[in-house]
Amino acid sequence: MSVGKGGGAVAVLRNNDGKFELDHVAALKTEAYGEALSGDGRMLAIAGGEDTSVLDVQRLEHNDGSPILGILHSGSHAGAVYTAISQDSKLAFVSDEDSARISVFDLSKLQNHDDALIGHIPTSGFPVGLAFSPDGRWLYATSQRGPASMKPTCKPELPRGEMHPPGLVFKIDVAKAATDPKQALVAGLPAGCNPVRVAVSPDGKDLWVTARGDNALLRFQVATWAEGTGQADVTSLPIGPSPVGVAVRQDGKQVWTALSNRFDKGAKGQLAGLSDLENTAQLRRMSTPAQGFPRELSFLPDGRTLVATLFDAKQVEFVSTPSQ
Repeated sequence: MSVGKGGGAVAVLRNNDGKFELDHVAALKTEAYGEALSGDGRMLAIAGGEDTSVLDVQRLEHNDGSPILGILHSGSHAGAVYTAISQDSKLAFVSDEDSARISVFDLSKLQNHDDALIGHIPTSGFPVGLAFSPDGRWLYATSQRGPASMKPTCKPELPRGEMHPPGLVFKIDVAKAATDPKQALVAGLPAGCNPVRVAVSPDGKDLWVTARGDNALLRFQVATWAEGTGQADVTSLPIGPSPVGVAVRQDGKQVWTALSNRFDKGAKGQLAGLSDLENTAQLRRMSTPAQGFPRELSFLPDGRTLVATLFDAKQVEFVSTPSQ
């Protein structure tokens, strides 16, 4: 959560017999945007504009002194907005939205943030979403706009905006990023207008990308994306106004999106889900209200409870998804 310039914070919720309540708030020295939990649950990385804070989860949960383990510096005006931690908890990736790049950090060097930066992965304009393949070998990343060499076919989302090129989803070699980030980007695919988030199915077969400017959810078949190429089978599914967050349930049976409706201030948001994912032609649609700009989505470890952050409402919503 962000509470003013240079004054972000983390809200810690406690589960009291199935009901989540605010336990305490931990202040940060930076802003607070996209966050990521390490696979072992010990670290939490929170992007904050120029810097990314890395926190000790146990200390954070118990409100035991300062939870900050270290600060990762992306640079002035980087626009650090989203994070991901490698499965072995050795690397942190940060989307620098305003700098058209992804910063790569060595988490073993947290105590000296000047040495922690390994380098940068160049992308196209406004990178945001990050998600790993199940085996941890690949990192998938979205950029809202492709290079100027691409035809500007996307309509502006704001009244005074300009037509712009479609965005891309990138495939990044994680092992190579650890040693030579500039050479880690393997390939990119067109991903509609303003792709902002990406999620990977538990079996690794599908990428789900929210194309906010197209009001669509894109489904990429990973097996058809040959290494080093820019082609793959993709299905575009009309989903609703300005989708942002996307999450796939752990059993792989459902995918949910946060319909932010962010460019129509008088409209309400919504959470939209799809099930029966084995047959794209017969997808079953579900929905539930989510007022106040629903933005990020994730599932709790129980595999059923969907969590949505309501950006404008300053609330968190919990939804019990259907069993099928």
